[in-house]
Amino acid sequence: MNCSPLYTTLRGASAAALSLAVLAGCDSTGLSPREAAGRNFSSYMYALQPHAGAPDEPPARLVLPAKLAVAQVGEVTPPTAFLNKLRARPNLFSRVEGISGAVTVEPQPVAPAGDSTITTEGRARAEMDRIRAVAREMGMDHLLLVGGTIDQATKENGLSLLDLTIVGAFVVPSKQVDAEARASGALIDLASGRVTLFASADASRGRLASSATQSSGEMDVMREARDEVLAKLATQVIAQCEQQSAANAAGAI
Repeated sequence: MNCSPLYTTLRGASAAALSLAVLAGCDSTGLSPREAAGRNFSSYMYALQPHAGAPDEPPARLVLPAKLAVAQVGEVTPPTAFLNKLRARPNLFSRVEGISGAVTVEPQPVAPAGDSTITTEGRARAEMDRIRAVAREMGMDHLLLVGGTIDQATKENGLSLLDLTIVGAFVVPSKQVDAEARASGALIDLASGRVTLFASADASRGRLASSATQSSGEMDVMREARDEVLAKLATQVIAQCEQQSAANAAGAI
């Protein structure tokens, strides 16, 4: 069988590279792309510390069913699917409403006397106070604050050498696109500002993509991982609330 020089070169190079996986690109972001340093789930949780009460105070008690406000850090409203999963359990949540967890354009907190610098902690505390105030004004009992991270990586496999051709760049699945999402949820008693429940979940998704479809593949994988991890987080919140409801019922006997 006679082969053209180009075919022979590509075939030999491909065979030599089949066992290789080269990192082509990676990215890390918040569960919402609008989460940022100082304005993410962790910084908002730390901002609650002044509201945590004295160390000898008993833990805040979760009374169910509860009226629940839900805020996702960085988003104007949490996903409807997430809210609906909670609304489907009226025995636990008599009312569920989404509120904004996005950064506002309200005046920034006033810096301490003699200090012209507004700290990152001060900004996070101001945002957290705003979210809690909105939830209280709506007559809610608790706030569920949601946030997290997504790590996305794209690797080239042995087929990447076939991207040298125009057709190959469009049809050869030379990229492995992966995403790993982690989400956390804190149920906060609005009267005391104390955390009554903490839940977490993780999810990972992956797919093959060509060079031409790499960008859309990365977006799709991140969206799928985000949807899956939020669904898992809702399940975890419900499970823990059910446990607390059962404990409350047992204690009342």
